[in-house]
Amino acid sequence: KVAERCNINCSYCYYFNMGETSALDRPALISLDTVASLARWIREGCAELGIGRVMVSFHGGEPLLLKPARFSAACTLLRETIEPVAKVSFAVQTNGTILSRQWLDIFAEHRIHVGVSIDGDRGANDRFRLTKDGRSTFDTVDETIRTLVAWSGGNQALGPSTISVLDHRNDYGAIYRYLRSLGIMNMSFLLPDRSHDQGFSADDGDAESYGRCLSDLFQAWFAEDNPDVNVRQVKEVIRHFQNTEKGPPEPPGEDKIAYQIIVAQSDGTVSVDDSLIPALDWFKGTPRVAIADTSLPDFLADRVFGEIRRANNTIATACRDCDWRGVCRSGDLENRYADGMGFDNPSVYCSGYQRFFTDVCGTLLANNYPVDLLEDRIEQSFAAVDAHV
Repeated sequence: KVAERCNINCSYCYYFNMGETSALDRPALISLDTVASLARWIREGCAELGIGRVMVSFHGGEPLLLKPARFSAACTLLRETIEPVAKVSFAVQTNGTILSRQWLDIFAEHRIHVGVSIDGDRGANDRFRLTKDGRSTFDTVDETIRTLVAWSGGNQALGPSTISVLDHRNDYGAIYRYLRSLGIMNMSFLLPDRSHDQGFSADDGDAESYGRCLSDLFQAWFAEDNPDVNVRQVKEVIRHFQNTEKGPPEPPGEDKIAYQIIVAQSDGTVSVDDSLIPALDWFKGTPRVAIADTSLPDFLADRVFGEIRRANNTIATACRDCDWRGVCRSGDLENRYADGMGFDNPSVYCSGYQRFFTDVCGTLLANNYPVDLLEDRIEQSFAAVDAHV
């Protein structure tokens, strides 16, 4: 997290709506001394643990507040320090309000994948993503994305990709078509931060309304019929029904870790994945330690990482007889949490997922997908999950 401050005022920001006020006590921008210390910490940990690849994703706040020269120097420090031990790649997630020719040159020099946060067309984006004095950010972000698409020349390693937070009031068929009109090939749509403890208020819609949002995205993607377009939430479902000899993907198992997310703060402390903040009572008890006081191997040895792996690779007890358990796997961890029950719960969006999956399967069958193959894929998906229960 290279910037702990932001230049726009997203009213759904989890840091300040979910109680993460300690960000106010950290430096607004990371120093190069802290970057250098972090780079050495990563290199030493990778050498000891045999880690061969590191992805550094800059986010905040707004990471481009760091200014181009310091940002570039940080990338150089990280690469030159870590790469004798592990391959380094970079990504940045920006709100799209700050861009210049100098930034584009830095992205190209360091081969940085650029992700842009935009909630959709003007109406969707301006519901939450306004400046601190209440002005629209839409025109600026729209222009930024068009510039990035032209700059990348179709190189998806550079992007841009987009991340949008779902809102039940939006038209996601229209939003999909809008993002495609900009040339976006990779997009992701996040369910709002919510655990069972928050539930749904009168203005929040309900779980099924978010299932409808996901279904609308799927229908728009399906209608375009372009397999090169990647909508992450659609791909995660469709892969279970692709007609390959391998069948649907299996869970990795607790002893097989594909990747591990660690958040490094601007003050030189490290913590667990901050997407888990909605599980607030649990998250407050997770470690945040200074890199000067621990090593990467010791930090990863904390019991909390085993707890996260077990929860991610185990479906909730209440899901064990659900026909969708192999596709859903109880949903994202932060949406499964409830005080007193921990993560042993279906997603708070469970009924929405069921609506989404039912719609996907209905559409496949209506377009001549063999019913026996569909049933076989569903059975294979939950048989793979059951083997890990």
